[in-house]
Amino acid sequence: MKKSHRRPIAVLMAAAVSLSAFGGFFTASAADPEENKEVTLIYEIDEGAEPSKTTDVSLFETTTTTDGHTNVPVGNFTKKGYIFAGWTYDDVVGFSSGQFVDIPDDADELKFHMCWVDMKQEKHTVRYVLERDGMTFENPDWLEEESYYPNEVFNPNDTTVFIEEETENGTLKYISKWLTDGERVFSYGTQLVMPDHDITLYPILYKKIQLTYFAGDVDRLNGNDSYSYEKMEGTTDELAAKDRFSRSGFNLVGWTSSFDGEQYKLNQTVLMPGEDVTFTAVWEPIEYKVVFIPGKGGENIKIPTLTDDYLTCPDPGITVDGMHFAGWQASDGTLYQVGDKYQVLGAKPGMGISFKAVWEEGDAPEGTTATTSATTTATTTATTSTVTTATGTSATFVPEDMICGDANCDKKVSIADAVAILQSIGNKDKYGLSALGELNADVDGEAGITAKDALTIQQLDAKLITKLPAEK
Repeated sequence: MKKSHRRPIAVLMAAAVSLSAFGGFFTASAADPEENKEVTLIYEIDEGAEPSKTTDVSLFETTTTTDGHTNVPVGNFTKKGYIFAGWTYDDVVGFSSGQFVDIPDDADELKFHMCWVDMKQEKHTVRYVLERDGMTFENPDWLEEESYYPNEVFNPNDTTVFIEEETENGTLKYISKWLTDGERVFSYGTQLVMPDHDITLYPILYKKIQLTYFAGDVDRLNGNDSYSYEKMEGTTDELAAKDRFSRSGFNLVGWTSSFDGEQYKLNQTVLMPGEDVTFTAVWEPIEYKVVFIPGKGGENIKIPTLTDDYLTCPDPGITVDGMHFAGWQASDGTLYQVGDKYQVLGAKPGMGISFKAVWEEGDAPEGTTATTSATTTATTTATTSTVTTATGTSATFVPEDMICGDANCDKKVSIADAVAILQSIGNKDKYGLSALGELNADVDGEAGITAKDALTIQQLDAKLITKLPAEK
């Protein structure tokens, strides 16, 4: 490795990176069909050139096209003392028999002429030099020099260039999919015509970067707090959707970029910068309607509130002959009295927040309360729970959209749910179930998601059992 002395080329390469980043291609590309103009196609057959017996010379007659592209006709020619190598219209890009050609946007006429190789001439060398960030990597061992005859149509080395460079800031990774000769830029796969001198080609290096999604320094997360992927500078990528992370009591509404500090929408298409970038989740509190259920013929009381806000436990609004109101019971069994403060810490996706009135026989005992604290912080749990009231009745709290066995949350139970469970067990980072999916997936009668849950769903599919969850 040595410092670069070819700064004009390096500047050109940087410009090429910028063009690619915004969708600009370096070779001529076809216009949209409705904008294509008529272009004349001419093939000049040299004097003394003899077509092969299978070559249809009529294919080389002058024609016109509005397609924005064409194909060089199929056919071979011979000429005494030379070997036919293909066609070119600019002596830079070459085309073999039958090859696809993009017509330049500014062309009114495209005149192809033959490339003939005289093998008595000396070959010339194609060498490769890699430059990026002030560094030059000359002809790595795996990017060897090549030699061709003048006018020979050849494929430049199309090995994907990949470089790792150790620096004070860690390992820099580069990859290339484009070449430049210092004037024009070519995609790999573009054939070139060898001139009558040595040439140097410069693979254009793009930096490989790390794209990280981070949930933020927040609490109440359900699952992992970060995911990372390797991306390439200058490419575009659609940001993750709202289900990238799950947080009880909050909705994921956007992403903040560490690169420019801007906030982006979910699923928004963004350009990958030339450095590692982290997109941190933007959260908004969920608005809940906390339901207080008095029972005994009373109407449910719904109190709208946001996550982390406090609400005041209401009066049940009814009286019951021969009984007294003992308090509001949460899903964790805690009792709250009228006037107590309850902080809404939110619920996992698919869960609601509700309280059930507890009624007891007779008058309320003097000097007793149904809660141990006047101000209590609490939250609902993500698992289905059953609590027993003072009167011996029970209340089960489940998500409204819970379907036992529906691990992939497609509103039905099938063998696909068993597959989803096994994939999640094998690679939770990639195939992890949603919070609701985890609730639905626990079907074998034992706490926790295991391969036995998948087997239980398979048994249901095979009609070996008739219902879920399975009985213990």
